[in-house]
Amino acid sequence: MGAYRKYAAVFWTGALTAASLLVSQMAAATPLSKPHADVAPHAESAQTQKAPDPIPAPVSKGIQHLVRLVPELASRVVVYSGPVDGPGISGDRVTFGIRGDAEESRDWAVFHPQTGDLLSLEIAPEQPNTGPALEDQQVIEKASAFLSRLHPNGLSYRPRSVTRQGELRTIRFVRTIHDIPLDDGYDCFVTADKSGRIVGFRTFDGALYQEWSPASFPSAQRAMSPETAKQRYVQSHPLELVYLLPSQSDSRTPVEARLVYAIRDGVVHGQHSGSALDAVKGSRLAASRQQAEVRALTVTGTGEAWTARTEAEAHALVKRALGADVQKLPVTIYTDMLDNGEQHRFFIWGFFEEGVGDRDKVYALGQFPSGLSPALRTHVLLKTDAATGRLINVVLDDGLHGGPPTDKKRDWAAATALLERLLPAGTHKLRVQDTGGENWTTITADPIVNGIPVVWEDEMEEEGAYTISVNPLDGSIKQVWLAQPDWADVRYPSPAAAVSEQQAVSALLDAYPLELVYVRGDWLHTEGQTWQLAYDLSFRQSRSYCYCGVKPKVDLTVYVDGHTGSVVVRE
Repeated sequence: MGAYRKYAAVFWTGALTAASLLVSQMAAATPLSKPHADVAPHAESAQTQKAPDPIPAPVSKGIQHLVRLVPELASRVVVYSGPVDGPGISGDRVTFGIRGDAEESRDWAVFHPQTGDLLSLEIAPEQPNTGPALEDQQVIEKASAFLSRLHPNGLSYRPRSVTRQGELRTIRFVRTIHDIPLDDGYDCFVTADKSGRIVGFRTFDGALYQEWSPASFPSAQRAMSPETAKQRYVQSHPLELVYLLPSQSDSRTPVEARLVYAIRDGVVHGQHSGSALDAVKGSRLAASRQQAEVRALTVTGTGEAWTARTEAEAHALVKRALGADVQKLPVTIYTDMLDNGEQHRFFIWGFFEEGVGDRDKVYALGQFPSGLSPALRTHVLLKTDAATGRLINVVLDDGLHGGPPTDKKRDWAAATALLERLLPAGTHKLRVQDTGGENWTTITADPIVNGIPVVWEDEMEEEGAYTISVNPLDGSIKQVWLAQPDWADVRYPSPAAAVSEQQAVSALLDAYPLELVYVRGDWLHTEGQTWQLAYDLSFRQSRSYCYCGVKPKVDLTVYVDGHTGSVVVRE
């Protein structure tokens, strides 16, 4: 969770009263080298203690409510730890310890600081579990009872799945309105041991306690039938056939591409999947996340060689790529070995602050010694394949970032001109995007082969086979990154080898049928947001809410293998 401890105080749960709980801020653990002869060490240490602060009344009230739900906590020692902050759970944390060992307890709970609502809980019962093991349904009933007693909104939750981990079982509950599940941000998780004792709980962003009026949700009577939704889904062409290359960290040669069907606009990085349908109109919902405009370009490559093995060749390559003359700058050259056996050679030019090691310079680009002449405030990094000299990355950093809106037309022209020189000789079709913002242009380009886009496994949104960044001040090139191997080494299977799109969609719907759900208009739990009826893949309701991490260029969380027609889930 990334929680940190800010306060600490110990008290007995049996003595809790909402109006009287106090907490003392921890004294600094400063060693006393020579205490005064007339002052006992413990007395001097006591002088450093600050006056106790009252525990927030809502938190103490929340502790009392939890103790009523889990009576065995009444014999525990409570240590108030103060504010914590973590993804999906931010509040005031307390730990529950055993007498004489309170500070070492791993049992804890987090409460909302203003309302005292329980956000997260993790405890281990003192007494061993000697009772009989319950069936899943019996554990679900006990977990449901806990949830409904925790808050009245718990009555609107329905169990969706049970996950086993050793003797523990975690029940995932989904909130419903009109018996229709809300989007998966409203999940709750209750963990119990084999006898049904509650040992864990969590709700994301306090969603359990959000109040929603059923009258504000559109009626399910307006939704089309599941059969009609399935027909409309197939007609919407929800899948896209792509060539998938192995991860860039894979050094296999030649590279074997695979045919896969990816879900358009992804599955997890939004309030709904990109293929979700409006349950009333039958059309695809608006894209769940904004994406850069994709352009299809046909570019004629000149076939220039972009290799450098020696320092002189490196000078020339930097001049051709960036237009920068680095001969008057000091240079650092070294070679690194990768885990896969490849070797990368680094050429780094420029003046750095004192104490920056050679291999640390890649992290200090744009940081110059004070007093350095403006004419010398330039860092250039060139990375090549040590065996072949092939260009991997070249970047210029003068420490100047941001500024007014850039000239996009000029930047596109500069990037396209360089692409022509980077590409092998001949005509190439590319899928090109600008992943920069208003003040910066970064162009990514990926090949299209046999009319099918080519993507890397785990390729991020801001990456491409070719990535070019343009200086917003004058339209010069600031960075070039080549991820694409020699095109002659890539083997692409014939599109005829793939199963049909209809077969792929049928396999997807067999694995994760469409489900009628309520989806939100934004991420925030706010009173002003609107709800919409949608048919979405049930995968969204088969997993927990928090899909974290960077956004991929093509979301392959769920895809259909184009060769076998089987559905693959990557988590």
